[in-house]
Amino acid sequence: MLSNGQMRLPLGLRSGATLGDFCPEPNTAALNAVRSLLVRPAPVFGLYLHGPGGVGKSHLLQGAAQNDAGWIPYIECAEMMQSFVDLALPETFSSLVDAPLLCLDNVDAWAGQIDQEKFLYDIYNERFHRARPLLLAGREAPQQLVWALPDWASRFSACVPMALQLSDDLQRLHILQTMAQRRGLRMDRDVAQYVLRHQSRDMAVLESLLDMLDARSWEQQRQLTIPFIRHCLDREASL
Repeated sequence: MLSNGQMRLPLGLRSGATLGDFCPEPNTAALNAVRSLLVRPAPVFGLYLHGPGGVGKSHLLQGAAQNDAGWIPYIECAEMMQSFVDLALPETFSSLVDAPLLCLDNVDAWAGQIDQEKFLYDIYNERFHRARPLLLAGREAPQQLVWALPDWASRFSACVPMALQLSDDLQRLHILQTMAQRRGLRMDRDVAQYVLRHQSRDMAVLESLLDMLDARSWEQQRQLTIPFIRHCLDREASL
């Protein structure tokens, strides 16, 4: 435990994921809803973001966790299956209850797990009494989730659901160029189109790709051209 009573948790935060660098289209409403949870008092208590991989759910949760509103824990539920017992410790539970906002990503991974659902139920109740909001995310829409614990299913149904949409090709092109620009990289349209044609369009994958290209560009003092990117990708594939 830290000196201020906060717990060290395997948060898995990416330093580059901030609300400021989240490209809003077509999910401006979701971005605004997340920002509203950082205002006291928040207009809603619970918000559940859902949608397929690559729409930006984790980016929004991690961005909320890394703003300046105080210590905000981010927990990747799917990665906590084996170490869930650590969350149930009294000191950890108390720390999570008191945080100004709690972000639980991939919470649908806990559906059907009695101990985890009991934890969610208790967290919900304690934070509700303290008017401290919850930000949840998962791939499944609320009506597709089958919770084992009726009490938690009832609490979960009170959270406001918000579906995130995948960007179209033009929006992804703009997002990719914006992500590069924020790293100080110039990515011409033809280069961005090449990347989108030959790489996964998942935003998290593209973030990692740009981190690699940023490092290689700095090391070799090269601009982002199609031959340079092809060389970098071939080098990564050979490692």
